[in-house]
Amino acid sequence: MIRNVLTAIAIFTVPVILTIFTLSDLIFSPFTYALWLTMEVGVFTTIIYLSNYRKSKEIKAPLVQEFRKYRVAALVVSYNEDPSTVRETLLSVKEAIGSLGDVFLLDDSTDRMKAEENEEFCRNNGITYLHREGRRGYKAGAINDFLKKYGDSYDLIAVFDSDQRPVRTFFLDLLPFFNDENVAFVQVPQAYTEVFSRLAMGATYQQMPFHDVVMSGRDISGSAFILGSGFIARIEALRKAGYFDEEIVTEDLATTLKLQSLGYRSIYVNYPGIWYGEPPQTVDAYMVQQGRWSLGSFQSFMRILRSRIGWRVFLDYFAGFLYWLKEGPLTIVELLAPVIFLTLQVYIFRVDPFIFSLAYYPVFLFSILLFILSMRDRRYGIRGFLYHQFVEFLMMPPVTLSFIAWALRRKRPFRVTPKGREIKISRWIFLYILIELLLIFSIIKGIFWYNLASLNSLRYSIIINLTWAAYFLFLTSGTFIIFLEKKNI
Repeated sequence: MIRNVLTAIAIFTVPVILTIFTLSDLIFSPFTYALWLTMEVGVFTTIIYLSNYRKSKEIKAPLVQEFRKYRVAALVVSYNEDPSTVRETLLSVKEAIGSLGDVFLLDDSTDRMKAEENEEFCRNNGITYLHREGRRGYKAGAINDFLKKYGDSYDLIAVFDSDQRPVRTFFLDLLPFFNDENVAFVQVPQAYTEVFSRLAMGATYQQMPFHDVVMSGRDISGSAFILGSGFIARIEALRKAGYFDEEIVTEDLATTLKLQSLGYRSIYVNYPGIWYGEPPQTVDAYMVQQGRWSLGSFQSFMRILRSRIGWRVFLDYFAGFLYWLKEGPLTIVELLAPVIFLTLQVYIFRVDPFIFSLAYYPVFLFSILLFILSMRDRRYGIRGFLYHQFVEFLMMPPVTLSFIAWALRRKRPFRVTPKGREIKISRWIFLYILIELLLIFSIIKGIFWYNLASLNSLRYSIIINLTWAAYFLFLTSGTFIIFLEKKNI
């Protein structure tokens, strides 16, 4: 644990030293620090991604075919979801589990008509319907209430969101892993199959490297974590861990930390165990999803530091925290830095521009090539990479708001990701129009400044900042492809 804390301190301290030696103006010292930090985070997360990519290629043991008799409870969780979606998922789960266990619907719906429709369907199809009047702990609370009431009657629970449906052989494929008494849970990739918009396409491409590289590598490292849906967990292990964590919006990550701190194994099986899944179909839905996921990661930071986990496992979790930090507040700093330099003609830090280029650009280009090459076996390519970058740039506002809420210790209300295929223009577009205009203005002013500059070093600095401004202008323009889509593709 001490080594983990020292590693985190080192990551945040090195940019302080670099800031002291390169500071140009005390007023902009926070920007100087943040820029050095974002570059260091970029290098660190690239190294961790490369490590996970290499591990994901390691030969893993095939699925075994025999398993002991387990008492399994399959839980479908729902909150004001479309009853037709819930019905189809329940039928899919019921078919998959067959005679191996029982199916429950944990319905926290506050819409009485939807709740009554769900209850009637369950009554007519041999499914146990459970409904709570209060929503203490949200999804984690619903699962915990089930475990405390019915947990003694079962050995394992499987959990599915209402928009994630298991394949017919789901349980037959995964139950054998529990022959190892030290396995706490087995997780499969979530699936995005209902891709009806460019936003959904971008979200799908965004998930590919995470499932195929990051989580596959983390399975080898022992740091794979519960993704909230499409997993089976051992009830005895959950009971020893104090059940699911109800204090953090991403209860899956926090609960996994407790399980791994107790010495339990986590298994991630990268196979298509989910045949149907709905990605967010609108910008607003995507913003809600990313805001919730990032807030959960920020909330888990101190628990990651305090957890009794190995150093390699810690590095994976810490890289996940830094990823959200990079995509939120640090991206804002990266965006504003060239704007400040080109419009105000103020140096944020003083470094020889040629040396800076030789040191940083190769790392930046390597990270892009690594990302694309690591996905060469999937239909990802340049197109997937671009859509991936466009939707990640859309994450900046909600992730930053989550970071601010975490830093100020404010509780943000839990919101499920809205479902449906309605395509409308989000009000977030006005922020990106403002960013577009700001970048265009800074580029124009930078070009005029370049023509007036006499020193070669100054001209080179202007070119570097014009390059970054143009890069963000490209990303911003790409978001409009998503914002302005008016029909399904």
